[in-house]
Amino acid sequence: MNGFIVENGGVQSSIQDAGRRGFSDIGLTQSGAMDELAFGYANFLVGNAFNTATIEIALGGASFRAKSEMCIAICGANMQPTCNGHSIALWQTYQLRRGDVIAFGFANEGQFAYIAVAGGFLTPYVYGSYSTSLKEGLGGLEGRKLKSGDLLSTLGARCPVDRRKLERKFIPKYPETITLRVVKGYQEAMFDEKSHETFFNSAYTFKGEGDRMGYRLSGEKVVPSATGILSEPICYGAIQVPSHGEPIVLLKERQTIGGYPKIGSVIAVDCFKLAQLKAGGKVKFKEVSLSEAQRATKAFYTFFKEQEA
Repeated sequence: MNGFIVENGGVQSSIQDAGRRGFSDIGLTQSGAMDELAFGYANFLVGNAFNTATIEIALGGASFRAKSEMCIAICGANMQPTCNGHSIALWQTYQLRRGDVIAFGFANEGQFAYIAVAGGFLTPYVYGSYSTSLKEGLGGLEGRKLKSGDLLSTLGARCPVDRRKLERKFIPKYPETITLRVVKGYQEAMFDEKSHETFFNSAYTFKGEGDRMGYRLSGEKVVPSATGILSEPICYGAIQVPSHGEPIVLLKERQTIGGYPKIGSVIAVDCFKLAQLKAGGKVKFKEVSLSEAQRATKAFYTFFKEQEA
């Protein structure tokens, strides 16, 4: 049998691809990798298509035993990974042998790491995605996080070359302060001029109040003129502001509709940076045009599409 046996699922590990799209009308959330940049590089290194399913490890503490030979790459948060007790580097490939154990400590930089396997994982394809939706109980292993004893089947393909390593210039940093680009929405009129000035000129703190649904930020209050609106669809990166005045950035497992005013939306490719921010990190916001947001998003996905050619 080709695959991994889960020895320890860690804090929270699950199967994720880039997520499911086009099903919000029936209430299904997007789900998918919280950091598509690290996810994309992991797949690139082992020769997979961008949207191949990976293991997403949140915070750390996980370990896996290889049931067969396989080629892997680990990208994202630094969880001090080891193979059979010996330290191994991120952002490059390794050829595992049967019985090898890959183990992770806890993240000292970033929050999410990804294990890609050449050929991908053989998990259920549900509503257009291999992703596990923890909130809705959909996807691999009945929509739950990984636990000890789980078998994750793989194709067991070899590495595309003896060793592949990402160039240093492409390896992202996970700083303690990040700037997120924001496109204002049509509800911006619910926030007066002072609120807009406060929002775009303040540093907010992520105190760890968050999960795959979204991150709540603490800092200067921006109080909308209305405490609620009629429930409406919510996009990835939407910045909801409840009556307490502290913004919440909605992420991969956000609810599909909501009734809080939104001052704008963080562009998709910056949500990946936010996902990796550790508790205590600072967030600043910068307004950009819709066209700039579209260019940044197109450039991101075009880059990875070109790697598949």
